[in-house]
Amino acid sequence: MRGAVPPPSAPPRSRSPSPTEGFTIPGDLLCPIMHSLFHDPVVASDGHTYERAAITSWLQTSHISPMTRQNISSETLNPNRIVKKMAEEFRAECKRKRELYKYKLDVDVKQTEEIIDLKSNTRKVYRAEWIKKNSSLTDSKVILTHLTGENAEKLGEMNCKLGPHPNIVRTFGRVEHNGTGILLLQEDLPEQTLAQLIKTTDQKFSITILDTFVYQIASALQHLAQNEIIYGTITADNIFVYQFDEMPENILIKLTNIGDLETSTNETGIIPEGELHSEKSDVYAFGILIRELYALELATNDEDLIQRQVLSEHCLVIDPNMRPTFNELTKSIIDLMHKKKFIF
Repeated sequence: MRGAVPPPSAPPRSRSPSPTEGFTIPGDLLCPIMHSLFHDPVVASDGHTYERAAITSWLQTSHISPMTRQNISSETLNPNRIVKKMAEEFRAECKRKRELYKYKLDVDVKQTEEIIDLKSNTRKVYRAEWIKKNSSLTDSKVILTHLTGENAEKLGEMNCKLGPHPNIVRTFGRVEHNGTGILLLQEDLPEQTLAQLIKTTDQKFSITILDTFVYQIASALQHLAQNEIIYGTITADNIFVYQFDEMPENILIKLTNIGDLETSTNETGIIPEGELHSEKSDVYAFGILIRELYALELATNDEDLIQRQVLSEHCLVIDPNMRPTFNELTKSIIDLMHKKKFIF
């Protein structure tokens, strides 16, 4: 019918990226005609390897080798199984890397100055800036954490598999880079640790504020324990203050450096000598930390303080089997915050 409006065309389908997109393909694995990674490589009579479809199409119109410019037979095309296997292995490695690495250094994010205060023998931390603005995260401030040493791969995997928790510094994913070690993209860190806050503040901490600190730390460690992750050395230096206010509901602190153990906590006296690392060893280290926190000059009465000293003592018993779990600890801390007696 004249004047009829044609139906709208279907929107173009989004193209799935090739497994090798963004990766540099070795020259030996590229078809010299198509300049793409081999799928079905064959050796022609000129001794060179081509993609079967490409050389077959070439030979339909020419009997001159595209490589040697000499005569070439159209009858001899033998499969190159070695090159085919190499191409398949390269394709599989690209797929593995694409699944493993969410970001690429100097493509998605760039590294800036090092945060010297966070440097250790097996870790360096750098400020970072986004390059690509293609993610909901690109409005977030981020850091790059570079892990080295024999445990770097394990620690990288540990941080990446952990789901988000409000009291743990978030790891967004691994970053592909040309150097050694593991590079992680993580949530930005504030300027102040809990240790620095305690040292520099002039005010007395109320029991409610300290309870809030203790509960948030216990909640983070509970999340780690549920994911079968042992934190290790738990100190106020490993806890960052994101928000601090006299109103406890406005306080936010987060743990970082998951599994960053350069020396055994047994050697530093954090857990009893000879004890294996486990959730209960983390409970012991947590007990030392909260004992130190509650030993601060408090605006509280003796009965409140005694209850919290008892809580720390339960964490510090020598027999690990007699210590509470973090599930039990978080419930007990809530009971204390609501003026109830806790029971393990």
